[in-house]
Amino acid sequence: MNKINQVPALLNRVARQWHDIHPELPVEDAALVGLVIGVGANADTLGLQQLKPFNLCQTEHDVLACARRQGPPFQVKPSLLLEEVRITSGALTTCLNRLIDKALIDRVPSETDMRSRPIRLTGHGLAVIDELTTIRFHRAAQVLNDFSANEKAQLKHLLFKLQQGLSTRVQ
Repeated sequence: MNKINQVPALLNRVARQWHDIHPELPVEDAALVGLVIGVGANADTLGLQQLKPFNLCQTEHDVLACARRQGPPFQVKPSLLLEEVRITSGALTTCLNRLIDKALIDRVPSETDMRSRPIRLTGHGLAVIDELTTIRFHRAAQVLNDFSANEKAQLKHLLFKLQQGLSTRVQ
């Protein structure tokens, strides 16, 4: 990824340079998309920094969080994980095996279909995802601390609108 997008001052300078070279092109639109990409990259970096002390990757976190959101007994079927985590079944199997090795989840026996055995959080897994969720949610609040409730609502609306427009163009 282009690191310029992560530094607004550099992005502005590059946009001015492009505008000087090609004033007929929609440089501001491209710069705005670049800014969104940079914000996403910086947010991703922040999230990964929070996962590091827990020795987790983003996909492992997403699996734990999905199981946690189901409520007691904190178990989830692979089909829901595939839908929400958005990875292949092979990648999910690898991820689940890593989480089992870390004693964060275990597999629940299925009486009907051995291929779709649910997973559930262990006591340790529940403690880890609860601690990590608290840290991440408080960090998100810190990042958005300078925004009013109205600005947050506007930002959410605009980002959803942008995401909807992108999703119709992405194959």
